[in-house]
Amino acid sequence: MSLITIHCRLIASEPVRRHLWHLMIESNTPLINDLLKCVSQHPDFGIWQRRGTISESVVKGLCEPLKLVYPDQPGRFYASAILMVTYIYESWLSLQQNRRLRLDGKQRWLNVVKSDAELLELSGSTLDALQHRAQDILSQRNTERQTQIAHLFATYDATNDILSRCAISYLLKNGCKIPETEEAPEKFAHRIHRKQKEIEQLEAQLQARLPKGRDLTGEEFLETLEIATQQISESVTQAREWQAKLLTRPAFLPYPILYGSSTDIRWGKTANGRIAVSFNGIDKYLKAADLDIKGWFKAHKEYPFRLYCDQRQLPFFRRFLEDWQAYQANKDTYPAGLLTLSSGILVWKEGEGKGDPWNVNHLSLHCTFDTRLMTAEGTLQVQQEKLAKTTKSLTLKTLEHELTDHQKKFHQRNASTLNRLTNLPSRPSQQPYQGNPEILVGLSIGLADPITAAVVNGRTGEVLTYCTPRTLLGDHYHHLNRHRHQQKQNALQRHKNQKRGVTYQPSESELGQTIDRLLAKAIIQLAQTYRAGSIMMPNLTHLRELLASEIQAKAEQKCSGSVEAQDQYAKEYRRTIHQWSYNRLIEAIHCKAQQLGIPVESGFQPIQFNPQKQARDLAISVYHSRAITTK
Repeated sequence: MSLITIHCRLIASEPVRRHLWHLMIESNTPLINDLLKCVSQHPDFGIWQRRGTISESVVKGLCEPLKLVYPDQPGRFYASAILMVTYIYESWLSLQQNRRLRLDGKQRWLNVVKSDAELLELSGSTLDALQHRAQDILSQRNTERQTQIAHLFATYDATNDILSRCAISYLLKNGCKIPETEEAPEKFAHRIHRKQKEIEQLEAQLQARLPKGRDLTGEEFLETLEIATQQISESVTQAREWQAKLLTRPAFLPYPILYGSSTDIRWGKTANGRIAVSFNGIDKYLKAADLDIKGWFKAHKEYPFRLYCDQRQLPFFRRFLEDWQAYQANKDTYPAGLLTLSSGILVWKEGEGKGDPWNVNHLSLHCTFDTRLMTAEGTLQVQQEKLAKTTKSLTLKTLEHELTDHQKKFHQRNASTLNRLTNLPSRPSQQPYQGNPEILVGLSIGLADPITAAVVNGRTGEVLTYCTPRTLLGDHYHHLNRHRHQQKQNALQRHKNQKRGVTYQPSESELGQTIDRLLAKAIIQLAQTYRAGSIMMPNLTHLRELLASEIQAKAEQKCSGSVEAQDQYAKEYRRTIHQWSYNRLIEAIHCKAQQLGIPVESGFQPIQFNPQKQARDLAISVYHSRAITTK
């Protein structure tokens, strides 16, 4: 499934914007802030932390008493607040759980591994005997590396034999392999030191603050300023927290309104043929809010928002309009689950100028949809998935002897959905992409170049072509040089702003996003030119953190006598590491590939200095691992 999001600007009369601004700024955003606090103060919050997730029904229950505190909101606004808080805590809890698991794994590894000298002394044997025992353990289970590591840890805990435990420690230290060279004590000490640095970073990240919402009134900033001017910080950590709060640009825009259903956004046309929209619940609220708005509604046929978008995005919004019109004409038979639009977000965007905030800032609509629903073939695929899911749900409910009233209603809705899904909407046909499964496009990321591509024949290992960013961007390569120049200028400006206490921090993210899209487009064209069967992308999990820990450990090892020299050494390398948003680039390539139906696979990038060889070896390794899996 490939979900993409497009956006457009919404134009409405000043009374509509004013009432919507006050509703979101005075009621909805404070509701979300209080709901975030209620979740963190719940007695079961510790259980949710260990579990790494939170139920939407729990947040819904906490929201019920707050409805009395913030009344007179559309029902969709309450539902949006519940969804927003659930999403925020789901993300936060997932990150915390992932960090805890990684921390436990690193600490476990650190407690198990020992130097060769320590292992020989502990086992009372020779290096040959230790290696022979390690080879026997490896031969007992020939699986993938991650599975081998888990098996080795389990075996280490289960056995009491000293030689076996030392052999397992020897394997874990050397990546489940028998090294051909002797261990260098300096390198081993460096690895241990690097692992300790990684643990320290994770422990600091686990102390992250709870989500607190948006401080629209600036109370937190004023409170921190008063404390910082009257007290002396007790530690460096506390001083950094105060500094972060004081230098952070305060939020002044309300939380967006989430529309999780495609039928909550209604589409129509104005008298001059422009696309217009209305939202479930908002129109009723606006009608009851002001007499001027009532007259405006009558003049604009109950569509208070007109849509302004780019010509490239206009066909998508026209599709949303066509789907809505077909749905309205055949409500009893048209499958709402096959509407192109999946969900929408109503959000305020920051504007420039002076005046009332509803006049300075502007409204924007973000629409997310499944690209498969743009074609008849993709719609058929989505239909089959939904039919299977609905049929499974109906079968499970039928097996139950006693159903509650709520379950009976749910059962009836599923039966109605199943009947409607048999009706396919009319969509244009498009032949699916067909590539040669032996031709692969391998990608590698680097510190100097954002991405490097290699077109490889996986069966023979022959490289058909290499492509650097200069080759991929072509006439647009000057954007990359401009981006690098902006990074240096903005880094200098940010440093000056921090010294002067200015909260504004310049950014070049929009230019970087443009380059990402150009690179993604060029890589997809490269795959189409060679009829590649799939694109092999590197797995970037924890890559930056590991590199940062490596640099910090190197800095302390290289400049052991001076803390200032360590910081300067690490700073120069961090500038190189953090010069690109690799995840954003990979996501852009993944999205483009999914739109055309080009398969995408991932693997671990080899540790080499040559980006061309990294891309080639990644493609070949994933191809061979695929062949092993299919056997």
